[in-house]
Amino acid sequence: LRAFVRSCLECQASDNLRKMTEHPKIQERLPGFRIDMGYGLHVGWAIEGAIGSMLKIDASYLSPNVNLAARLETGTHQFHVDILFSESIFCMLSPEVQELCRKIDRVTVKGSIQPLALYTYDVP
Repeated sequence: LRAFVRSCLECQASDNLRKMTEHPKIQERLPGFRIDMGYGLHVGWAIEGAIGSMLKIDASYLSPNVNLAARLETGTHQFHVDILFSESIFCMLSPEVQELCRKIDRVTVKGSIQPLALYTYDVP
């Protein structure tokens, strides 16, 4: 969790990113453009596989857990938070860090029948 919080803080504080997004040519082509990163965190098994051809190979990860992490990342925009994580991640945190987290909602995601608690850490 610490690495993701640090990433959010460094992106917010970066003069280079701010200058790039405020560049007149970028704002002309993409009015109101700004960098907005979100992280979806979940833990579980996955299968890694190489996909591609003799010229290019990419790694791909297959698992309902990977899909859930992707849905959580999408959910950062809906909940207007930088970091959204599952109850599985929350339970792995120390009690001191758990106190710094906020429960957002309890949802049932597509393809599942069990409700899932969602948490965030409010990045200052």
